[in-house]
Amino acid sequence: MKKIVVCGGHLTPALALIDRLQKVKDLEILFFGRKYTAEGSQSLSAEYQIITSQKIRFFPITTGRLQRKFTRFTIPSLLKLPFGFIQSFIYLILHRPNLIISFGGYLSVPVVFSGWLLGISSISHEQTVKPGLATRINSLFVQKIFLSWAKSAKFLSEEKCQVVGNLFRESIFSSRTASKDLSSFLRKSKNLILVAGGNQGSHFLNKFVFANLDLFNKFFLIHQVGTVNYHGDFDMAKTLKRNNYFAVDYLGPQDFGAVLAKAKIVISRSGANTVWELALCKKPSILIPLPISAGGEQLENAQILSGAHFAKIISQADLSPTHLKKAIDEILENYSDYQSSADKFQKTLPKDATAKLVRYILSSI
Repeated sequence: MKKIVVCGGHLTPALALIDRLQKVKDLEILFFGRKYTAEGSQSLSAEYQIITSQKIRFFPITTGRLQRKFTRFTIPSLLKLPFGFIQSFIYLILHRPNLIISFGGYLSVPVVFSGWLLGISSISHEQTVKPGLATRINSLFVQKIFLSWAKSAKFLSEEKCQVVGNLFRESIFSSRTASKDLSSFLRKSKNLILVAGGNQGSHFLNKFVFANLDLFNKFFLIHQVGTVNYHGDFDMAKTLKRNNYFAVDYLGPQDFGAVLAKAKIVISRSGANTVWELALCKKPSILIPLPISAGGEQLENAQILSGAHFAKIISQADLSPTHLKKAIDEILENYSDYQSSADKFQKTLPKDATAKLVRYILSSI
């Protein structure tokens, strides 16, 4: 039986690939990932919960990373760096996969590098416009780099690059939810706004929503708080009892698709996969890029949709109730123009990335 290892920090495209690969006979998928959401947290990561629920073997990697600001976890994180390489090396020796598939993120580096030392081939898929440090390091050791955006190639070894677009699960187009409570809320929702901070969540956006709930009195609001539960954010959200407010820690692809189908406007960070899905679902948006994202990648992601004229950008430093209300009002007043621009841009996106990647994988193992 052939074996492949899937690793990296971007769960959404990894799940899209896994969905397809699970249909292949005589192929075992192993997932190398993080069991917990963040340093010092005991909250199980979304990837651990989803991957194990699909009966895929999950191998936890404990490694460190270079943090962008000094915290009480900085030194312990640096001390963990060797452990990630040792763990990856041992796992790979024991299971000898035919191929490693990386989806970026600091955790993928020890896996790809250990694979290279052992003579195990690797490929990578990069979702962001400006690749992060992990992908740039991995590019030295992988055979092929698949890209979502053509302009990413200038940061990497262009001879290794192939532009295929981003990977997505077909359930993103589903209008049915897997949650009865969410389904009930969606049925009664009018003028729905989704506020989303990504899988892990954004404490900054969560605090803003908690402090400014009255700003959304004329709307129904779904608030995706995140799985990390920073400072008890999800616990706080569950105490808010308003008929027009619904909080959830994580939206799976099917639920996310159903919410996007109903939402009039999305307010969110601008991670690579979020931006792709907003474009794919033609959703007018207000994007608040994470200011400390690697190399300003979230701002560059947001500028793609802003440049296509169906998203507005508000910097975190400038976010205020006044600025947000002005942005919401401007989108609503010109909604047909925003929808038209989104529709035109969506037609330019390649939509067969998963199939192309699967064909490459099956021809390589």
